[in-house]
Amino acid sequence: MPALSNVTGITPALGRWSSDLTLDQVPAPVVSHLKRCLLDSIGCGLFGALQPWGRIAADVAIGFSEGGPSSLFGRSERVSASDAALANGTAIHGFEIDDAHVSSSLHPGAVTLPAALAVAQAQNATGAEILAALIAGYEIGLRVGICAGVSHSTSGYHVTGTVGTLSAAAAAAKLLRLDAAATSHALAIGATQAAGLYAARLGAMTKRFHAGRAAQSGVLAAYLAAKGFTGSLDALEAPFGGFFSTMNGQHDPGTMLADLGSTWETERVGLKAYAACASAHTTIDGVRELRRQGLSAKNLERLTIKVSKKSEINIGWPYAPAEAITAQMSGQYAAAVTLLDGDAFIDQYSADRLSDPAILAIISRISFVHDPDIDLGGAGKRHAVKIEAELTDQSRLSTTVEQRRGSSHHPLSQDEILKKFRRLASVTIDSAATDKAIDVVFKIEEESDLERLTSLLVGPPDDAPRLA
Repeated sequence: MPALSNVTGITPALGRWSSDLTLDQVPAPVVSHLKRCLLDSIGCGLFGALQPWGRIAADVAIGFSEGGPSSLFGRSERVSASDAALANGTAIHGFEIDDAHVSSSLHPGAVTLPAALAVAQAQNATGAEILAALIAGYEIGLRVGICAGVSHSTSGYHVTGTVGTLSAAAAAAKLLRLDAAATSHALAIGATQAAGLYAARLGAMTKRFHAGRAAQSGVLAAYLAAKGFTGSLDALEAPFGGFFSTMNGQHDPGTMLADLGSTWETERVGLKAYAACASAHTTIDGVRELRRQGLSAKNLERLTIKVSKKSEINIGWPYAPAEAITAQMSGQYAAAVTLLDGDAFIDQYSADRLSDPAILAIISRISFVHDPDIDLGGAGKRHAVKIEAELTDQSRLSTTVEQRRGSSHHPLSQDEILKKFRRLASVTIDSAATDKAIDVVFKIEEESDLERLTSLLVGPPDDAPRLA
């Protein structure tokens, strides 16, 4: 394997930084926020594991492995590290409620935690080690996503599926305790596996699977690198055939190294307040505000929502009832159900609501329009919306929302985070296990291994009744 002293470039620089990173280098507020992200991702995984796609992914993982060191959310069986990453990543990303970072378009928890948790169990790693691995995976993935920019995701790629392989590879390499050279190769092997077509949002399970597959690819990359398998050490920045040149990256790859280790993108990861595509959250916030101003389903004549180009692509298309993912990726559905219910969480995306005549009647009065002025705010303001409601009495209401509730600009409170976790976890584990899991996560650096945590997440016996 080539020594890093003989090569230069962006990919090796990231590998060196990740390999050398120690938890004591990370500011306490960043670690505290990461723990909140960790708890949130576990809750998402416990809920997603019981959805049809979560069950299928776990069944396939169990069939592949027939035993192993790593746990699955909501299941008693253990599997290989790579298969656990596949199933648990699919579960975490399984209901559009996992964490999100606006300027990178990445859902970092759904790709980084499954890889880290699976390898940590296989390596008997400590709680402090998994935190360091999560930081490495979050920071590298988020920076790659920012560098890829809006041009990458508007080309038809799902960022969590593409960039997620690097997040997972960094975390897995950290837990395998790889040196700088091997970590660089793990990142390169992860990059070459990048995949995920955004067409999967419309009535299919595959968007859920992108996170699991990226997590699995990262684990595979790290284990291959540990055995001496090599990747192209210009995998990210190569002018031809590199990640950015091939996948329509927007920025100079060198920008990924700017302030690395002093500016922490992990702090800017937001937690979701709603069970919808993050691009729809400002619409939900805006409709909630207009409801407070007096808007209702009865007095709405026309609702016009101006959005960025990225949001128009993500959520601005005409809604027609299909699977839950279709509603979760629809701005029209989000606006309509919020106008009726004042919320857009799990219950609003249950199967019995997807063709609700009351929702469909409102949808016909909702329009999404691309506003080029919003694009001028850049990726960091791509969720901004300008909403105008025309009422049946010909009066008008309006509001502008730049950043969503739950983002780093408007973070959820500790009580809101815990309430969300308890609601999500309750479908799989009892209240006593939920309380213990919260305690373990917030003191996880004190754990000598991950067994106490993972033992709480397997759920009741398979024949016990569970909430859907």
